[in-house]
Amino acid sequence: LATAAYGMSLVHPSFATSTVLSPFLALDAGRGVDVANRFTSAAGTPSPFLSPVNSPFLGLANGGRYVGLTFVPNTSLRVRLGTSLNSERLDHFAFDPASTAMPMLGLLYDPSQTESLLAGLSWDISGASGIDVNAIAANRTGVPLGIAQAANIAPRASTRAVSVAARLGLGSGWVTTASFSEGLSQLDLRGGVPSETHEQSYSFAITKHGLFGDDSLGLSLSRPAPSMAGSFSSLLGSSDLPPLVVGRGQTLAGRSETDFQLGYVTNFLDGAVALQTNAAYQVNVQGKGGANSLSLLSRAKVKF
Repeated sequence: LATAAYGMSLVHPSFATSTVLSPFLALDAGRGVDVANRFTSAAGTPSPFLSPVNSPFLGLANGGRYVGLTFVPNTSLRVRLGTSLNSERLDHFAFDPASTAMPMLGLLYDPSQTESLLAGLSWDISGASGIDVNAIAANRTGVPLGIAQAANIAPRASTRAVSVAARLGLGSGWVTTASFSEGLSQLDLRGGVPSETHEQSYSFAITKHGLFGDDSLGLSLSRPAPSMAGSFSSLLGSSDLPPLVVGRGQTLAGRSETDFQLGYVTNFLDGAVALQTNAAYQVNVQGKGGANSLSLLSRAKVKF
């Protein structure tokens, strides 16, 4: 699980660990965990992408506190079960009683919190080729701080989703992945009007592992679910805030969003130092025709 560190916080540093319980079973635990990468990356290979390309709905469980089990009956089959609690009060903010700043009062009430249950199965048919099946049940309450004025953010959201991805190894470290995801979200919009959305997501990605050493270079093309905001979670401007399920707003009458993502990640000193660079281009952002976005991000991660 150590490869699944998600965010960087001076107040609450990220960590991840796996404890072997038997030759086939391990107990996983962590804080600030990239759960989506943990469930979708084969053999713990770090993902060069900022958001989960294979199973985008799994990103709802990113961050926070995670505990789960990994069952490996043989070298080609892996089964994962886990639960995640992502709370702004516990994981993203610290209350300083000596501070006199008025915004700190907002930490005393109505924090945003997401509870998730996850299950995943990975079957490595041969080498880098295989099939992944993942499922998530996530419930969020509250609106994350910093975006409370966004009218299309649902104060409550409940999502059930399943994803299927096929990986094909092309040799020399090249891997292509095609995936399909389907989700059902129950949104409690402002004013108490419930709304149910049934959505689908598609993606295609190609990744080169071992380009210059312990590194990965990836390019992806995806059609995200219309209600998913923050497809590029680290570019939201709110630290490493995971993706959110929002009210669809104009998306019903809008155009489908298309995302292009280019990423590179490399590790040094046996994974103690990681460098990542990403570029993202979004067409028809959140279903708004003609609304395009270009984002760039570089970051470094050091494990102590």
